Amino acid sequence: MTTEPYISVKDIHKSFGNAEVLKGISFDIAKGEAVCIIGPSGSGKSTLLRCLNGLAAVDRGSIRIGNHNVHAIKTDQDRIALRKDVSMVFQQYNLFPHKTALENIMMAPVHVLKQDKQEVEARAHALLAKVRLAGKEQHYPGELSGGQQQRVAIARALAMRPSVMLFDEVTSALDPETVKEVLVTIRELVADGLTC
Repeated sequence: MTTEPYISVKDIHKSFGNAEVLKGISFDIAKGEAVCIIGPSGSGKSTLLRCLNGLAAVDRGSIRIGNHNVHAIKTDQDRIALRKDVSMVFQQYNLFPHKTALENIMMAPVHVLKQDKQEVEARAHALLAKVRLAGKEQHYPGELSGGQQQRVAIARALAMRPSVMLFDEVTSALDPETVKEVLVTIRELVADGLTC
């Protein structure tokens, strides 16, 4: 018995000016699978992830994630629906410096998805505990280490309850001891069955 892949990428191409970055990339990923993309700097890893999340449009080819035909998305409504299912954690934490860890996690579910604030706050507390940051709810990003900020960024992405998490070199700016903290968090997400 074969099941349809959850992510299906077929012959995608992406260029920036004369530089062809993605040259006919194809792959399938099953639901709950963890896949790593390895390559030298400038080989298109980040561009590929940005295409998967609809942050960059492909020049040709197709990307399907669940029920989303990512390559065909044209409206903000469709982009929001995709980003509810596909979250991305970046190398730079991209946390709002004037918001606490708790507020950073709550922003998108409350303001973008219009979810109940009390329910989102309870979920945000649980997510901070999940990434081993209970007690840091009222800390601002500047009061947290790099590894702690990255784990807040992971909790923020999880707050959208995605079916897929994309990680773009999330440990490259961290020291070796901090890398371990973040990798343990990602391993736990994979063990929970999240497609990564």
